[in-house]
Amino acid sequence: MDVLDAIRSYRPCLSYHPRPIPPEKLKAVLAAARLAPSQHNLQPWRFVVVRDDEQKRLLAQASNRGRLIAEAPAVIVAFAVEEDIPVTVGGYISAYPLDVAVAVDHLQLAATSEGLGTNWLVEFNEQKVRSVLRVPEGIHPIAVIPIGFPAETNGASGTNNGDGRKSPDEIFAYDEYPW
Repeated sequence: MDVLDAIRSYRPCLSYHPRPIPPEKLKAVLAAARLAPSQHNLQPWRFVVVRDDEQKRLLAQASNRGRLIAEAPAVIVAFAVEEDIPVTVGGYISAYPLDVAVAVDHLQLAATSEGLGTNWLVEFNEQKVRSVLRVPEGIHPIAVIPIGFPAETNGASGTNNGDGRKSPDEIFAYDEYPW
């Protein structure tokens, strides 16, 4: 599957099949995240792969979408390393959440191309995630990502424009901001 096919076909996974993820598929997904670009190539990310059922159960308690975490065969937690990136965007916001977001997007598109489903969860209790995974200060969880083979009934469907997206005219402009 090429990258545009992966972009077009990605949908948040809403239900997972319990079968384990083959190691080569998981490695391919993680490799894609590692290859993501970052400001000054500082790569301010770390990823923890959680496959242990008890650890997943504890992580599930840190999110109001815990069912997805508990049922997925694996969960990848993406972290930002604060000290790895002193860069700010526009002089007012740290770049590390954006850099990690690009890596997570690479991870999700690679998972899609490998036939795996993911769901980028940002609704979690940071302190609980930090406690479960014994994360030191200065390291911030950015995403909790259940990953696995989608169950047959999986898939989110949109209602606008056939895929739930705004029309190009609503989001693109040229030479000035017209809205």
